[in-house]
Amino acid sequence: MKKDFLARIISFSEAYEMAYRVSTQITESSERIDIIIGISRGGLPPARMICDFLNINTLTSIQIRHYTSGGKEKEKVEIIDPVNLDLKEKNILIVDDVNDSGKTLKAAYEHIITFEPESVKTAVLHEKADTIFDAHYLGEKQSEWKWLIYQWAVTEDLLEFLDKNNMIQTDEDEAIKWLAEKYDLTVDKDLYRKILSMRKNYL
Repeated sequence: MKKDFLARIISFSEAYEMAYRVSTQITESSERIDIIIGISRGGLPPARMICDFLNINTLTSIQIRHYTSGGKEKEKVEIIDPVNLDLKEKNILIVDDVNDSGKTLKAAYEHIITFEPESVKTAVLHEKADTIFDAHYLGEKQSEWKWLIYQWAVTEDLLEFLDKNNMIQTDEDEAIKWLAEKYDLTVDKDLYRKILSMRKNYL
């Protein structure tokens, strides 16, 4: 069976470890951070973790659409929910879960600098090797391209994979085997059943 692309599910414990690595790098750099901005939606969980590690009380968000579920890429990056906070002369850290092409992170950075902050830094849990916009801090660099599925998006992404390939109604064992063969994904029955139980919210 021809693979569309390789994918990998990121556990909560791995995401937490990557957030810790990022926070350690920032701590060791002595970089001052006043405000953390999570790129909604995927950047919100790691942004909150990093707030906890760095003892940052001000957390806000910006929503940018570039990728939809299951790795579909929009042609144009758009800011659909801009920052609504005074950032002038503040030290800002922008956080996302993954830096794929770099377009989302670049759009966020360029938007934030228009508020005349003192400094703007960026941080991600994972960064792809071919990004056009490198993050200042990252948990891990990915040399082999894989679509990364975080726990906070696993239902959305897997249902997209199943639906676009007409596998929603397929036998459970066959569908799990298909995910392994098509995307190199290991999905246990408990997770699969949880995901399928939520399909009415998506399809």
